[in-house]
Amino acid sequence: MALVELMIAMVLGLLVVGAAFAIFLSNQRSYTANEDLNRIQENARIALDLIARDIRAAGGSACSSASEIASSDSNALLFRDSPISGDASTLRVASGEDAAYKIASASTTSLTLAPDQLTKASNVFSAGDVLLLCNARKTFVVTATAVGDQTISFAALPSGYDFAADPYASLATVALARFRDVTWSVANNANGKPSLFVKRGAAASEEVIEGVQSVAFSYLDSSTGQYSAVPNFANVIAVRVELVLQGAAVDGSPLLRRASSVISVRGRAL
Repeated sequence: MALVELMIAMVLGLLVVGAAFAIFLSNQRSYTANEDLNRIQENARIALDLIARDIRAAGGSACSSASEIASSDSNALLFRDSPISGDASTLRVASGEDAAYKIASASTTSLTLAPDQLTKASNVFSAGDVLLLCNARKTFVVTATAVGDQTISFAALPSGYDFAADPYASLATVALARFRDVTWSVANNANGKPSLFVKRGAAASEEVIEGVQSVAFSYLDSSTGQYSAVPNFANVIAVRVELVLQGAAVDGSPLLRRASSVISVRGRAL
C-alpha cells in the first residue's frame, strides 16, 4: 500500500511540475512577445518623429517666407523648387536646420556671429559645411570655406551682395543655419537585414532603425485633395508615412506591425 501511495504521489508531483513548467514557458513567451512588441512600437515612434521633424520643416528657414532665394547652385534650387521630392519609397527634404544664429557683422565673403550665440563658431560649424544665410529680403545657400572663433567665410555672394549694406533689411534680421538635405529610405544593412536609413547631404547613408521592412510615402495634393506617389511641392500640404516593422519570431512566426502618420508641411514661414 505504501508503495502504491508513493507512486501516486510521484505521478501527481510530476503532473504539478509539468504544469508549472508549462506555465513558466507560456509566461516566458508572453514576456518575450511583449518586449518585442514594445520595442517595435518604440522604434516606430522614433522613426515617425524623426521623419516628421524633417517634413514639417520642408522649405523653411529662420527668415521670412518672402525672402528671395538669390543663389543658383543645385542646393539653392532644391530649396527653392522642390524641398519635398522623391517617390513612394524615398523621401528627400530640404530646409534650414532648426538651430539658427544671429550675426554681429558681415561682408560679401564672411560673417561674424553675435557674441552671445556660440563660444566658438568651430564648435558647431566646419569648413565644407553647406549653410543657409538669410534676412528679410534675400536667402543664400553657401559652402563654408573657413571657420574661425566667431567668423565664417565663404565665396563671394552673387552680385557682391552684403548683408551689412542692405538699406532695407538690418543685420538684426540676418540668420545663419546649417542647410538640411536629408533622404529617407529602407535598404539592407551590413547584416543583410532591412533597416531605415537616412542620408544627409553628400554623406554616406546612416542606419537609423533595424527591422523596418518597408516604408511608403504618399503626398497630399491641395489641388485634388488626393494622395499621390510623386510629390509636386507647389501643392503638397501633407505627407503620409507608413512603416512595416518586424520583430523576433514568436512560436515560429515573425512579429509584424504597421505604423502610420500624416504630417503637415509647415511651409517657409517660421
